[in-house]
Amino acid sequence: MTQQNTEHDTSAHATPRLVGVRFQDAGKPYHFLGSSAMALTVGDWVVVETIYGEQAGRVAYATGKFPDYVQRDKLKAILRPATGLDMAHYELMQKRAARLLEVATEEIEEQNIDAKIVSTEFTLDGRSAIILCTGSPNKHDLANLRRRLASRMSCRVEIRTIGPRDQAKILGGYGVCGEQRCCERFLTEFQAVSIRMAKDQAISMAPTDITGMCGRLRCCLAYEHEVYQEASKALPRIKARVETEKGLGRVIDLDILKAEVIVEIPPHGPRRDRERFRFPADEVEVVKRKT
Repeated sequence: MTQQNTEHDTSAHATPRLVGVRFQDAGKPYHFLGSSAMALTVGDWVVVETIYGEQAGRVAYATGKFPDYVQRDKLKAILRPATGLDMAHYELMQKRAARLLEVATEEIEEQNIDAKIVSTEFTLDGRSAIILCTGSPNKHDLANLRRRLASRMSCRVEIRTIGPRDQAKILGGYGVCGEQRCCERFLTEFQAVSIRMAKDQAISMAPTDITGMCGRLRCCLAYEHEVYQEASKALPRIKARVETEKGLGRVIDLDILKAEVIVEIPPHGPRRDRERFRFPADEVEVVKRKT
């Protein structure tokens, strides 16, 4: 009787918590409803109910604050902290997913489907499998592949196509900077990256200098773009005429981080007669054109 009352009191005084759960390393965290009674910390394994079935994931954060955009009444509750049995099932499903990868690759080759399998995973109960692939398979080929795999693996199969950035994130590896790829390490969302960002930062337009391993513009181009934009406001524009200690010249390039300008003097005449000089931006004066 005493034990029952203690359990009831713990439940009654438990406060709701917003818990983010990731199913892949550096993957997007999904919101679930937890409670202080679970005493979850970052990195803990939990079992949750998803549209595919029960899945195991790791806690990315747990907080008592609910942002305005989160509708608490629509959140699914965390089923339980993962038990030893849950983790044993998880490891078993990892091995089964590896087998599914082999079978799916075999089927794609036999049916000559324009697709490549990137990852496979199972729900904890093994009833559903999720396959991520790249390529441009048509709906008929995907439907046929889904039926074949469901029959061979005795489970429900969901196939989704992903883009090159998502593929790079899953496959992992290192960038040209020598560091682990940002997408694999910490990026949970991909923001838009444009050529304009590279131009604003005076980065070489050579494809090898601005594209990542995924073949798309590097995500890191967006990291400091705002800083470059703000700093460039204090510098003369390229092609602006400026007065320097060596005479009148024309700005041909900017070193934004050093707050310096590269000036060609004189601004006109044969190119062989012009010289290039570097000046601190505060030591040159823009010459306004007469109207």
